[in-house]
Amino acid sequence: MLNKENMLKELQKYNFTYEKNILCGHTKSKVKWVLPAGAINVIAFEQASSYLFGFTSEGINIFPVDSNWQIKENLSLPWEQIIDFKIKKGILLENEMKIQTNDMKIEMKINKFIANNPWVKENINYLESKNYFYNKNID
Repeated sequence: MLNKENMLKELQKYNFTYEKNILCGHTKSKVKWVLPAGAINVIAFEQASSYLFGFTSEGINIFPVDSNWQIKENLSLPWEQIIDFKIKKGILLENEMKIQTNDMKIEMKINKFIANNPWVKENINYLESKNYFYNKNID
């Protein structure tokens, strides 16, 4: 279960300093296939993976997490390697984050809130006020 105390304990393993700079999210779910079966369509989705995203003045840290919200590893992307970064505000539950480097394109969904975790919304507001620490010119 996700809660702030467990998240902070997990972040300590990677010496990541929490300063309202963590967001939760997941991969974008995509439809793998649709099987028309008369009046009912069967749809299969690719499994979404969950992540914590850490934003600092140095860059973005992407922490894959398991079903218990334990961090499995850390991918650090320095701002110098990021050639494009965008956050698109969603209407209801999620925002969309796009990160482009020379080697990869990452598209993720960012949760706007999570039940019993008010820090998620506080962190979004804080990071929006800081432009997610992104200092390059934005289109």
